[in-house]
Amino acid sequence: MKKGLLILLSTLFISTIAIAQIDFGKLEEEQIYQPDRKYNTWSVTVGYGPVVYYSDVIDYTVFPSSDLKLGPALRVAKQLGRSWAIEGEFIMADMYGKKYQRYFEGDLMQGSLNLKAYINQIIFNGPIRDRWNIYAKAGLGVNFFRSTMRRQVDGSLLTKGDIFTGVSGYPSNYSGWFEDDYLVMGYRRNGYAAGEKTDRERVMVVPLGIGVNYRLNKSFDLGVEATLHNMTKDNLDVDMTGADNDSYMHASFSITYKIGKKNKRHASWTYKDFNLSYERDRRMQDNLAQKLDSLQQVLKDLSVVQGDTSVMGDTTYISRKEIIREETLSASVFFDFDKSEITERSHRTLAAVARFMKENPDINITIQGYTDQRGSAEYNMQLSQKRCNNVLMVLVEDYGIDKSRFTVVPKGDTELLSDTRSLAPRGIHLVNRRVDIFQTPNPQQ
Repeated sequence: MKKGLLILLSTLFISTIAIAQIDFGKLEEEQIYQPDRKYNTWSVTVGYGPVVYYSDVIDYTVFPSSDLKLGPALRVAKQLGRSWAIEGEFIMADMYGKKYQRYFEGDLMQGSLNLKAYINQIIFNGPIRDRWNIYAKAGLGVNFFRSTMRRQVDGSLLTKGDIFTGVSGYPSNYSGWFEDDYLVMGYRRNGYAAGEKTDRERVMVVPLGIGVNYRLNKSFDLGVEATLHNMTKDNLDVDMTGADNDSYMHASFSITYKIGKKNKRHASWTYKDFNLSYERDRRMQDNLAQKLDSLQQVLKDLSVVQGDTSVMGDTTYISRKEIIREETLSASVFFDFDKSEITERSHRTLAAVARFMKENPDINITIQGYTDQRGSAEYNMQLSQKRCNNVLMVLVEDYGIDKSRFTVVPKGDTELLSDTRSLAPRGIHLVNRRVDIFQTPNPQQ
């Protein structure tokens, strides 16, 4: 029944995947996950809901008809990329179950470390409609509890002799117990009437759960979760004559606070970068693309080699290749969304520009900056100016090129290379966030 319950819950949650997906072609830059970009990754969740026990002393199969217990949960999670997270969880709850003429009661405290997997991130590469995340989790923890078994008639404590004398045919774990020992855990078996407590009983537990989160905004989520906590012993209700270990289910309604900067997304609410992934996978699977990459490297090598010698058998053939160099320059560097910092990859491009300028001291260069369409025209003009200035600063301060040899022309969001509005969903924002570097035309030519 417990396995069937989990399967039912899984089916209900996963069936929501049939909801139509977001239009991936219209994703904003902040929604696309890139490993080198910073996201919010920590979260704190507070939950509260029913706790249902599956032990020997219960009069129900799935849910109790009365005396339902409620318990809180506190979870702290660290996101690992888009699809995975590590979670620390703490749960407290009262316990109760009855059967025939007896009942057990007590309380528990449990801590566990869980691994969470976001199902929609793994299967569909992002949240459902940018609002829903479905996850499964499994973990390992320790349960600390105290419990007693009593008569329903008057609430008095039962002893081992009252219940289990002469019981046969069932596995039992009452080794070392005397007939007059009270059926208690976390108390002295023969001194409970004096209220003498002992250390709480400790049991290893394996949580298995599934849940769904609804994104309210960048800071808060609402959630529902159901987790079955499987214990490694059969003593939660102090009845140790059954063949199965005890367990309990905690279902909770929760609110999550995503720790971090309010203008950043949490990593679990981002989408796979299909452009980068498609390009990488395509080139890995396309033999022609790999050959072109290899040929491109050969041509680069030839640009710095003035001669080539090949040997065949005992005869040496020497061929001379003359490289005709046209003194022109054209290069571009690209920027992250709403950023003007020069990336490591762009530094390599600018190093090549600096080398060209040092080899051609009579040539001047134009630095022309652009942005994508998001933001006001005034803001985009300022951003393109910052990008141009940062490129200029690197060439002047890092490579010692004379500042007078440069002309800076910020263009803002004009003259778009890819109009992402008219070309949606195929337009590409990245190509618009760039600075073009080219040789300033000579007015005498």
